[in-house]
Amino acid sequence: MTVEDITPVHPADRPTVFREPGSMLYADNCKDLQAAAQRGEVELKAWTRGSYPGLSLQHRLPQICTVGYWDAKTEQDWRLARHCNEGIKLAYVARGSLHVDVDGVSHRLVQGQLLVVRPWQLHSIGEPNVGPSRLIWTILDVGVRRPNEQWTWPEWVLLSDHEKECLKKLVQLNEKPVWDAGSELSKIYESIAHIVRDRLPEQGETRLKIALNSLFSCLLERMEVQAPALNHNLSFMQNTVLIFLKQLEHALDQHWTLDAMAEECGLSRTRFADYCKKLKNMTPMEYLTHLRLEHGIALLASEQKLTVTEVAFQCGFNSSQYFSSAFRRRFGHPPSEMTRKQCEG
Repeated sequence: MTVEDITPVHPADRPTVFREPGSMLYADNCKDLQAAAQRGEVELKAWTRGSYPGLSLQHRLPQICTVGYWDAKTEQDWRLARHCNEGIKLAYVARGSLHVDVDGVSHRLVQGQLLVVRPWQLHSIGEPNVGPSRLIWTILDVGVRRPNEQWTWPEWVLLSDHEKECLKKLVQLNEKPVWDAGSELSKIYESIAHIVRDRLPEQGETRLKIALNSLFSCLLERMEVQAPALNHNLSFMQNTVLIFLKQLEHALDQHWTLDAMAEECGLSRTRFADYCKKLKNMTPMEYLTHLRLEHGIALLASEQKLTVTEVAFQCGFNSSQYFSSAFRRRFGHPPSEMTRKQCEG
């Protein structure tokens, strides 16, 4: 791969795709969790920046998106819907259990287990809702949105360069989301919860900085003990494109162009199209149309009240005529024939 094949994007200059409504990658703003906390149904304490709920960190601990906990004593009527985060999410189940979905695979987290989620991984928590649980978390933004990008550690992290590189590889080059925390890491998480609960950011910054450094050091040891199989292919550009194509089905209503898709992966149009053809045996626009038509026929079969035009727009087509002609070429009959048969039935 040559230099001109890659579109350089500095993390600070990258569009904030995580907070755009309808974006394929977006940060969960925890509105349902906030509402439950306001009703007194769950205890929520956090130090944060951006749109996350909690006390503002302001200039303190740069690159921490949020650190905090929830404590739900009873069954809840909310969940954290499918989303991505700007940083590496490290969430520890201190009590209870939680169902999580990471990239379409369901897991059950029990007391003493740790969830590690990368920024490019779509995930949800709660199935169908969050049960009685105490979850303690931190999200650290290391400046990456794709698996092939270079990490940028904050200056306050005291790990050696070697330790940083080892931890980066362990997080980046495996697909294991659930880990056993162990007693030492569990104590560190509880200390973080106490700091966030009992102090203001200006009073507890140093304590939290020490606790987070202990967390990263202990996390490195725990991951090394559990010895995951590292897959260096996970950091390749091809994997970045594969992740994008998997997530594309969740953002079909966006106005995708070849340039926009290539930019999302940090590649030139030509390089992105080559990877797409290799992975799906279709051009990017052919694959996008394929996904939209698959979604269209599913909507026509399940949502009988929708018109052909409404289905077309929900699938991302800019006109019902284009949708109808593409549908006829693919399935051999117009979409109106499906709706008519459903009405007759």
